[in-house]
Formats: sequence, structure tokens, C-alpha cells
Amino acid sequence: MSDPRKELWHKRKQLGRSKYLILFGLLPWGIGLTIVTSVIEIISFRELNPVWIPIRLLVFFFIGFFVANARWHAMETRYEPYVRRP
Repeated sequence: MSDPRKELWHKRKQLGRSKYLILFGLLPWGIGLTIVTSVIEIISFRELNPVWIPIRLLVFFFIGFFVANARWHAMETRYEPYVRRP
């Protein structure tokens, strides 16, 4: 891993896993994709069905959690050799 990426990961790791999952998984994926799909629904159907909003939030929060969790573990495996290096 190059030095800028190592430093960036070091800063993000200091947030802690829970905060990382919220900031880089749940919020951008959950809220972001809910807004995007709602806008697409408004453009396509000229109306917004409010029943789908909590369902989208729930589904996209789960997706965001799994994506951020996978990224956390991937960066941990990349970062670990630099931590163990004397």
C-alpha cells in the first residue's frame, strides 16, 4: 500500500470500526441510495409512494453495512503487514 493510502487508512482506523461502518457504510449507502431511488421514482412515475421509503432505508442500510464491513476487513488485511513491520 502506498504511503498516502496507509496514512488515510490509519486516520480512518482511529475512528473505530463502529463509527467507520456508520460514516462510510450506513449513511452514504442507506440515505444516499434511498434519495437516489426516490428521485428516480418521482421522475419515472411522477409521484412518490411513501410506503417504500422505510423499506428502501432498511434494505440500503443492510447493503451499506455489508459493503463497509467488507472494506474494513480488506483494509485491515492490507494494513496489517505495515503494523507488524519493525
